[in-house]
Amino acid sequence: MRVGFTNKAREPWASRLMRIATACCLVLASRQAAGQALDVRYGVVDPPVVAQRDITVGLLTSIHPQDPEPKPLECSGVTWAGDRLVMTSDRHSHILLTSLVDLDAEDLVIEMPKAQVVVDNERLLMLDAEAVTARPTHSGGHEVLVMCSLSNDQEGSHRAKRAHLTRVSLDSSGSVIKREVKVLSGIPIREALDAHFEALRVKRYSSYNVARNKNTPRWGNVEGLAWSPDNRTLLCGMRNPLANEDALIFALQGVDKAFDAGDANLLGVTDLFRLDLGGRGVTDMSWDPVTHGYLITAALSNGPKLEQDQTYPLADLDAVLYWWSGHKEDAPSLIARFSDLNVDGVCRVGSTPYIVLISDEGDVSEERQGRQSVLTLMYFMGQDQAAKP
Repeated sequence: MRVGFTNKAREPWASRLMRIATACCLVLASRQAAGQALDVRYGVVDPPVVAQRDITVGLLTSIHPQDPEPKPLECSGVTWAGDRLVMTSDRHSHILLTSLVDLDAEDLVIEMPKAQVVVDNERLLMLDAEAVTARPTHSGGHEVLVMCSLSNDQEGSHRAKRAHLTRVSLDSSGSVIKREVKVLSGIPIREALDAHFEALRVKRYSSYNVARNKNTPRWGNVEGLAWSPDNRTLLCGMRNPLANEDALIFALQGVDKAFDAGDANLLGVTDLFRLDLGGRGVTDMSWDPVTHGYLITAALSNGPKLEQDQTYPLADLDAVLYWWSGHKEDAPSLIARFSDLNVDGVCRVGSTPYIVLISDEGDVSEERQGRQSVLTLMYFMGQDQAAKP
């Protein structure tokens, strides 16, 4: 299903977006002068937001013929691959979702997400797939990497399927090449991080289990994934744990060698560092080829329940968007706040002046049962849009 954003004047969107960009620049200049971050809201399409759409779809949670019923998309990550968005869903561990984007059409067209089966062997499922990134291949397609969260489940148990790192090839039409799918265990990554956590005295993450009325050890979780500009190092952003109030990002090398050899022990955590995201953890990150930095979305986590009458889960996760240069000594710049959207994904739309933000109101792992996923298309051309400290 193709979703068109109505354009009654029938002016091509390519030229209309140019006019919108001019308006965005004026609005952003005013905001910056006032030292204010953007306030992006559900249902409000004003510069720099140029379009917003509910992309909630219902999908089966397995290929098994007795799969009981479809469940709504719980978008956990997004990346750009040629001419389409590629998304992961927490509720669907056997698929990727793709959505064709056409900014040059008479009407702006963004397809509703379509499911493509990646793994049909239940031992290889991408359970709690939280992070996704892509890079072009020499054949005209794209290589997509999906990292599961590495976290413990709601009962506090460590399950191998939650630590999978999956490499998926897409051909030039955006279709999954099933024979080239490869899955590695991320357990060596988790073990390496454990050693760093011990050395840095980072306390592991725990959260409240509503059904059992107790806090359970969750270890932590990875939610952001982005290649460095030279495609040699994979930067991985953690939602939790935090180091005091700082988010943690680690660098992973040896990815190509590990997949080519089928040996996860060739993966190496070569760096672990902190970023000040205002007490929030990373919910997604992506390299931005237009501004030559990283787009980072961040939010709070529910964490443990410390008092009996404490509200749980949190209604407001205080989601924000940052821009970061990629240099550890540079502080990230706050770009936007999302007052009523829980943003879980961000990426640049090709080489255009626009980025996509994906929000989702559900969170299976922390008892949020919301079912709505929203796509926001926003003008963004660099840290000049940042709020002043």
